[in-house]
Amino acid sequence: MAAQIPHLQPRPAWAIQNIVDLTYAKLGSSLIPAEKLAPGGFAFFGVPFEGLLINDIGGKGGPDGLRQALARLRPYSVDLDINFVETNGLSDFGDVEVNLMDYEVSLRNTEEVTMEILRRGFTPVIAGGSHTISEATIRAFSEYHGKNIGIVWFDGHPDLMDSYRGDRHYCGCPMRRLIESGHVNPKKIVFLGLRGFANAGAEIQYGKDIGVTFYTMENLYERGLNVCIREAHDRVSDGTDAVYVTFDTDVLDHSVAPATQYPGPGGFQAFEAMKAVRHLAKTGAAAFDIVEFAPLIDTSRSTGSVLATLMCEFMAGRSAFERDRAN
Repeated sequence: MAAQIPHLQPRPAWAIQNIVDLTYAKLGSSLIPAEKLAPGGFAFFGVPFEGLLINDIGGKGGPDGLRQALARLRPYSVDLDINFVETNGLSDFGDVEVNLMDYEVSLRNTEEVTMEILRRGFTPVIAGGSHTISEATIRAFSEYHGKNIGIVWFDGHPDLMDSYRGDRHYCGCPMRRLIESGHVNPKKIVFLGLRGFANAGAEIQYGKDIGVTFYTMENLYERGLNVCIREAHDRVSDGTDAVYVTFDTDVLDHSVAPATQYPGPGGFQAFEAMKAVRHLAKTGAAAFDIVEFAPLIDTSRSTGSVLATLMCEFMAGRSAFERDRAN
């Protein structure tokens, strides 16, 4: 078990390339052993759980797919002039032990691992799995911060279903469960990226009635991405102790990221998502997850490339936030 945290299983090492000059080292060669990561470091871990589904598309391979994509990147941000491995460090803690056919075990283990990562002072960067896993990771994040948190939820769907065919932990339900349990104040929730014809009006109305904020893709284009992201940050951070950002792959346009369960047109382009995640991290977001990535159908490797870049944007932005706060 990584760094003596229960319910974690180590995963095979990342791809490492021959290095002549460490200046050009990629992430596979830059990882720090988990037991040597200092507080403030980035703790990557996977939750290969897709909510009682065992098909190839669902995303249980997402964590390993992100590992492969991340290993091809370097930790330096040209936009922020910062190397997040040099400033904070990055470790792979492995994957949470899950039971593919048992919500209780899988969500409990995920919550306990997330809480222990936070207690040790690390910044969680999490790879799912379906969006079901965010029910557990956000619950732990909320408990750790006294249930006073804000959420930015990138998604093509609101995930406010009460149930799906009787399944109350389906990937379309996690935000509903978090609101009902009191772990998130609906007035501190912002959804970004809804669009098209894959949503139900009842979910949107439920969210509006209790104070959830929605930005459709039309809103983002009409009012401007910068304006909407600043408003989202202001809303979720005002009076809260910490902000969690969760990113569903299907918020991206299907031309950019086809390797997900529900790809669709009209979503975020790659640079728009990069800029949005970077801004939220640079203004203090304290945890990040990526879900619903299906690497087995990522034949061009385009989806993995975008998602790995977004994870790096978060880590670079968070590092810049800490640098700027210290100066």
